[in-house]
Amino acid sequence: MFSTASLSDLGTVLVDARGYTVYVLTADASTNVPCEDSTGCTKVWPDLPYPSGVSVAKAGSGVLPQLLGSDKLADGKTYPTYRGWLMYEYVSDGRPAEGHGEGIQSFGGTWYALSISGTLVMPLDG
Repeated sequence: MFSTASLSDLGTVLVDARGYTVYVLTADASTNVPCEDSTGCTKVWPDLPYPSGVSVAKAGSGVLPQLLGSDKLADGKTYPTYRGWLMYEYVSDGRPAEGHGEGIQSFGGTWYALSISGTLVMPLDG
């Protein structure tokens, strides 16, 4: 299940069932860059495959159900998407509703949290 949380430095963002901020990787702000096991990417940015027998994500509080989708990748697993974005956690977010992965450049692109509308979140001015 995906829902939303309010982060002081990012505003309202999408979070996964554990309450952890989800991130997307993009090089051009409009398309996914794959985060793959073979590059070591998923050791830092764990992917969120569905458990066996599950093929549809559930929308929790604040999430627009029409933006949830699924994508079956070359590894044979099915992954949830939001507005077409593949989603990942960040290992340095040590507890729910942290946003330490925002704006990090690695693995061929930049990591961003997602807004309720499925757009990339940019840090709030502070």
